[in-house]
Amino acid sequence: MKKITLSNNFHNTEATVIPQAITEGRFKGYAKISRKTAMRLKNELCGSADCLCGGNFGERGGSHLEVINEDYERNYIIDLGASHF
Repeated sequence: MKKITLSNNFHNTEATVIPQAITEGRFKGYAKISRKTAMRLKNELCGSADCLCGGNFGERGGSHLEVINEDYERNYIIDLGASHF
C-alpha cells in the first residue's frame, strides 16, 4: 500500500502512515491501521493525549481516512475507497 500523509492544521503537524491491506476474513478488501500506529499518529499530530481537536488519528484538515469499524484487537478498519487523500 502507499504512504498517506495526515496533517493537523491547528498544530501545523504532519505524520505518515501505510495502511495494511486485509486479504482475508470479514474485512477482506479493506485496510487496517493498528491501534499502536493510531496512537503514534495521534501523538505526532496533536502532541497530547488530552487534545480533542482532531479525528481518530489526530488529523484535522487535509487527508481523511474513513474508519468503518474496529476489529477485536481495536485496530481501525479503513475504507480507502471512501477516504480522501
